Amino acid sequence: MCLIAEVLVPLSALPFGQSVAQYDLELELEQTIPLSDDATSYVWARGPDAAVFRDAIESSLGPDEVTLVQTVPNGALYGSNWDPRQSGLLAALDDHGTVLLECSSSAETWRLRLRVPSHSDLSALRVHWANNGIEAEFDRITPLAADEAPLSEGLTESQREALLLALELGYFDEHRRTSLDELGAELDISRQAVAARLRRAYRTLAERIRDESP
Repeated sequence: MCLIAEVLVPLSALPFGQSVAQYDLELELEQTIPLSDDATSYVWARGPDAAVFRDAIESSLGPDEVTLVQTVPNGALYGSNWDPRQSGLLAALDDHGTVLLECSSSAETWRLRLRVPSHSDLSALRVHWANNGIEAEFDRITPLAADEAPLSEGLTESQREALLLALELGYFDEHRRTSLDELGAELDISRQAVAARLRRAYRTLAERIRDESP
């Protein structure tokens, strides 16, 4: 069974991550389809310091390894000769049949979104990284089918209607702006029937969350 895993790793896990830690920007590796062995890798730099990304990354990859493709408001797209397979973090993915779907940075970590063939492959990947000194925190693991399905799957139309109405009228606000009686009047059902619909909807959503948990 395929899994979707969201993983947090230190900035140092990729060559240029540590170089930009002191700057106010976020990075995102762009998904491309390689058409040759020497295909260019692309990375988006977004934030106030996006223009200085080239100078920062060259300290890790060397001069002339990074080219500016285009600037955009509050960001820039860069191309690099850096081969992601040279990274121990990313090379291990191919060894375990894992696909990198997304890779973006925050102030302290990289967040990877992976598609993994099975639980055994995920365990092997976890061990591989640990044995090679790569710290990885598995933040969320879900079956592929559950990840693609909307959270509302499993709710009846009446449960969905009650939930959305309750949200719209402020039933879930910290200081409630409506009551079960008022919701019942809107739906033309009793107070008890509204409570029952919401309770069954809560249970369905809770079960979905439980089933998606690691």
